[in-house]
Amino acid sequence: MYILSKLFTYIFLPPSIFIWILLLAGFMVKKFKWLFFISAILFYLISIRPISNLLLSSLENIKTTNQKANLIVVLSGGSNPNDILKSSPDAFKRLSYGIILAKQNNLPLLFTGGGLKKPTEADNAKKDIELFEKTFNFKLKTYYENKALDTVGNAKYTLKLIKQKHLSKKIYLVTSAYHMKRSLMIFKHFGFIAIPKPVGFLVNKKDYNFYDFLPNMESLNDSYKAIHEYFGILSLYLRGY
Repeated sequence: MYILSKLFTYIFLPPSIFIWILLLAGFMVKKFKWLFFISAILFYLISIRPISNLLLSSLENIKTTNQKANLIVVLSGGSNPNDILKSSPDAFKRLSYGIILAKQNNLPLLFTGGGLKKPTEADNAKKDIELFEKTFNFKLKTYYENKALDTVGNAKYTLKLIKQKHLSKKIYLVTSAYHMKRSLMIFKHFGFIAIPKPVGFLVNKKDYNFYDFLPNMESLNDSYKAIHEYFGILSLYLRGY
């Protein structure tokens, strides 16, 4: 029963159902059937674990060092003000690791992230940090930047804030592993000495089984994140970063 349930999930729920629709359209139409078949194949490939791992592997291959820094900088990654814990899953990993690093190294923490809505991502992160402090009885030295709308904005407005507060540009940069390479390019462009502290690795290093070759939303989402990063890195090169 378990196997039948799993197979139903993988075969008939998204993204598989859309792959079936594309294949069916390819058999039914006369013109451009090759386009439907190619779309189905590409959709299938980016929806399976081996391909998402392949796309992510070079992004998450990050060299880390034991070099010391003077400030923790945590990049935003989405939030939900209606949740008990306001930060989204990716953002919560970043924030939690930033707090751990701040505690371990006795360093101040700077969170950067605005957004188009109120409360800002910085506002939500502040509530999460305050909840941690109250629950576990500790206090961090914290700073919040609430204007950035993207990673370039994170670096730009963080630089402005640390100049105002006379903070160091030698930082531990905390963000998701798949996002780290692009983040390092940007922060170094703005003059930071950025030491990478990645978290939330998505590459699942294991022996593949039958289910890993069936389309699923998790792999599709991971592939999307990787492709988004590659386009982001390309845009940085084109802009001279």
